[in-house]
Amino acid sequence: MQRARERPLGIMPGMHIELLKHDAAPALDALGAATDEYPWPIDPAHLILWSQAEPTHARALMLKAEGVAGGGWTDARAADLCPHEHLLALALDLETYGNAFARLERDRAGGLRAIVRLPAWSMRRTRAGGYRSRMWDGLKELRQDYAADEVIHLRQASALPGWYAVPSWAAAAGVIELLQAITRYNVRFFANNAVPDHIITYTGAALSEAQKDTIRQFFQHEFRGLDNSRKTLFVALSEGQTLKIDRVAQDNDGRFVELYKIARETLPAAHGVPPRLLGIATPGALGGLSEAREQMHMFETFTLAPRRRMLERALAPALVAAGVRDTAIRPVDLTPPGADLAALPQLVAAGVMTPAEARAWIDLQKAQRDPQPVPARLLAELLLAMEG
Repeated sequence: MQRARERPLGIMPGMHIELLKHDAAPALDALGAATDEYPWPIDPAHLILWSQAEPTHARALMLKAEGVAGGGWTDARAADLCPHEHLLALALDLETYGNAFARLERDRAGGLRAIVRLPAWSMRRTRAGGYRSRMWDGLKELRQDYAADEVIHLRQASALPGWYAVPSWAAAAGVIELLQAITRYNVRFFANNAVPDHIITYTGAALSEAQKDTIRQFFQHEFRGLDNSRKTLFVALSEGQTLKIDRVAQDNDGRFVELYKIARETLPAAHGVPPRLLGIATPGALGGLSEAREQMHMFETFTLAPRRRMLERALAPALVAAGVRDTAIRPVDLTPPGADLAALPQLVAAGVMTPAEARAWIDLQKAQRDPQPVPARLLAELLLAMEG
């Protein structure tokens, strides 16, 4: 804490104003690049802090990662080589940092034994053409160098040139910092016992204890709550006494609700995530099933599917060489509830399903979701389709 004493113009001799100035925030302990490494366009340390600064941003990153990883690999062999938890971690790195790194672990014969995720924040490309991982074990830095063919580097599409991609949400970094600043301001506001509403000063003869107690009791007990609104404080002053009440706290102290809402509503656009998945109700939206279905369809088409294809194409060569036949990742099932049952009559009528298969499907759906009995109208349509 730094202290500076100043005597502004107009202050009586013998008086002073003491300004308490806080030291600037310490410099970020960056995870920057060494001299023989290519630096990131945005230091991973900043990306880490932003991912922990605002809950909506953090949730959007996790939602996209879970949607990209979906149901995991469709091929059992691929799932053995790259388990779902590694696939999810790669997807999360790709969304958080714009880059993801996977190491190809091989056996003594050179065959692929596993595809292991390397934390993106620890990775740097070396000027010699390989990759380097740098971590701390609490006492010292641990470095591990990898040849270029040992690591698969996944990069988001980026308008900026360079060795690394910039995450698609980076344009919203200022919004994230604004939301964090609002939160920190309010936390400090209350941590520092907020701000007094009023300052009461008096001049002239000293106030008696009775007068002080009257004023104190009024502001502590009678000045709060709706039932006490519009009340008047009466204090009997002696000759020469003057009482002055000044307002200190501002109406917006600790209140940034509207600004917070407006700033937070820009994050879904930056991430390409439907607002309702982030708990944000868009003004004017109906919120019906059709709207949710359309939002999920756009989310899958323009956000999740491109990232999933990127993962598939990047890892496919290594998987195919290891004997994997199907390198597809199973997407999330976006079929609305009840849509499968509603389509049964048309499927039976078209000969896609037999009546026995349709009955079995109804029983399976009832056993899994259980829920509500099959509507009579749907059963009637199904019977007509079977008879036809």
